[in-house]
Order: sequence, then structure tokens, then C-alpha cells
Amino acid sequence: MSKSTFKTESRTTVVPIINVSLVVVITLMMMGPFLANEEVEVDLPMAKADEVGESEKIEITFTLERDIIVGEDHLQLGDVTHYLGSLFEVAPQSMALVKADQSLPYGEVEALIAQVEAANPPRIALATKENKDAEAVQ
Repeated sequence: MSKSTFKTESRTTVVPIINVSLVVVITLMMMGPFLANEEVEVDLPMAKADEVGESEKIEITFTLERDIIVGEDHLQLGDVTHYLGSLFEVAPQSMALVKADQSLPYGEVEALIAQVEAANPPRIALATKENKDAEAVQ
């Protein structure tokens, strides 16, 4: 009786791993833009005003929880001028668009606007909701 020796060779097939990885990468690439544009709930005041043109806008959002958000970055009030100053150096034709909740005290919104003005933007606009009863307000 002779002993036979069997050689077992273990191989890992990498093709399924690569396929799954590519599907995950493609899925994340498709979902990325939707995840980046986080909507912050702000109750804007009513006003009758002309709509701002389609120039490049830098949105500064001031929430009822006193969060100041520029793009995706959360800032403190003292950091707004320096942060916006660097943005306006890169994009000098852009406009500052301030979105502040209507329930915030006027003094706090005014302090934010003063910080925005100190960054020397070419233009500043305040966001409002469209007033459906414009004739009744006049």
C-alpha cells in the first residue's frame, strides 16, 4: 500500500471582491452630492422684494439655535469675518446671502451682518420668503 500525497492549493478569487468594491464606490459617488447639501430649517421673514440674480452666492445661515453655517462649516460669530474674508478673496464677485430665522432677536442678526460687512463683500442680501399678500402689506 502506497501513501499518496495530495497537494491542496488554496486560491482566493478576487474578482467578486473587486466587483463588490466597485458597486460600493459607484453608489457612494452617486449619493455624495445629496449628502453634502444638508438643508437647515430656517423660518425666513416675509417681505416684498425683487429676487437676487444668479450671481455666485455665499450663503450664511443663522438658525434659531444660534448656529452660524457657511456652506457645510459651523462657525462662531467671531470667526465669521476671517472665514468670509478668505472666501471673498478667492471669489471677489460673489455676494453674501444672509439667511436668518425671523424669531431671532434683531440685535443678534445685526451683529452677524456687521461681521459679514467687515469681510468686505461686494454685495450683501438678506433672504426672505415671498409675501403672497403683497398688496395687503402696502
